[in-house]
Amino acid sequence: MIQSRAMLARLSISQWTARKHDGSVSREVERAHAAHDAGRYNKLLVSKVLLDPLAKLAGVIRTYHYEMTLPWNDAGERLLPSTLFAKYTDQIRKYRGEFNTLVTELVRTYPAEVQAARNRLGTMYNPGDYPDASDLYRRFDIAIEFTAIPDAKDFRVDVSDEAAEEIREQITNTVTQRQKDAVQDCYRRVHEVVSKIQQRLSDKDATFRDSLIQNARDLMAVLPSLNITNDPVLTGLYCEIDTLLEVTPGALRNNPTKRQETADAADAILAKLPWK
Repeated sequence: MIQSRAMLARLSISQWTARKHDGSVSREVERAHAAHDAGRYNKLLVSKVLLDPLAKLAGVIRTYHYEMTLPWNDAGERLLPSTLFAKYTDQIRKYRGEFNTLVTELVRTYPAEVQAARNRLGTMYNPGDYPDASDLYRRFDIAIEFTAIPDAKDFRVDVSDEAAEEIREQITNTVTQRQKDAVQDCYRRVHEVVSKIQQRLSDKDATFRDSLIQNARDLMAVLPSLNITNDPVLTGLYCEIDTLLEVTPGALRNNPTKRQETADAADAILAKLPWK
């Protein structure tokens, strides 16, 4: 049962945008251009350079979260295989440490940044726009919420037997469909990395970065765990792609024959994907 092989993980990253709508300036711009409801002017309260490292790290964390999980629903929950739980939580813990370090640095330089904003913003500067430095910590956070996958057998609400059975059937059907969607996402990922290999290597004049192969290797590192239904076609493709990746990027650049052979092998893998 999938309930014993995976869980649901929801990632939430909170960040202070350091942006503030200035109604006075917005109205001033509209008057200058004889406009109405033309837009909103948002002030950047602190230097963008100060916030960029946090925004960049947040993007890295979200990318990692998506790479290690599979789609589940539109509410932000994603499927995390239990075999990836330890690796996932260890890495998120490291990311959280980096994130908190950057927040601490932001808080340390914040008072000086507020003073610098007096000159940078000119007459748009308003001290009331700025929270206390001690308040900044709560505006940045990384949170992971783990929940169990619904199981129809665990549904025990006090309703009629007929209604309960109908709801249990709905739960079962929903879980089954989402499992199928998760497997399709695996195929999508395989198609994405293998098609890039096929396209780049088929063109003998095209250049490519080492990441062309490394991205595929990264996927292969987690694909067996992401294959939560033990889909036999996906298992077979994994073996073929693993063989495909034995060649090094350097060999592909320096050996035209090996390059074409790898492109042909990638094309053969794409032909076996059970979706188009």
